[in-house]
Amino acid sequence: MFFLVKLLEESGYAGPLHFDAHAYRSEDEEGVWDFALGCMRSYNILKAKARAFSNDAEVKEILAGLVSAGGKDEFSLAHYSSVGATKLKDHKFDIDALAKRGYGYERLDQLLFEHLMGVRGVVTANNRSMATARA
Repeated sequence: MFFLVKLLEESGYAGPLHFDAHAYRSEDEEGVWDFALGCMRSYNILKAKARAFSNDAEVKEILAGLVSAGGKDEFSLAHYSSVGATKLKDHKFDIDALAKRGYGYERLDQLLFEHLMGVRGVVTANNRSMATARA
């Protein structure tokens, strides 16, 4: 749901914002309204988390590195076209060269988890000892 909300918020989408979800069948009318309000609150929480994630300096640095490492958009991936899709499908990639490069996805995934759990920037003694072990 996080990435769906992030996509909707960052793409300029102006349509309805709701999830296809239902309250428990055992709920009365008040419970159904509680559910609807909870869904809207959850969306707004994810929206705030998506904004914080996108504005995180370390996240930006990782994503900028991925974009610059990709080079020129020779397949026109920024916007779908059948010509670009065919060019991408027919391209012969150097798998060995691609496999040697680290992309930083594990670090990016950890940063996402920390944002979602609300602990981004919280340093614990265990975090410091793990960082020391890596060095």
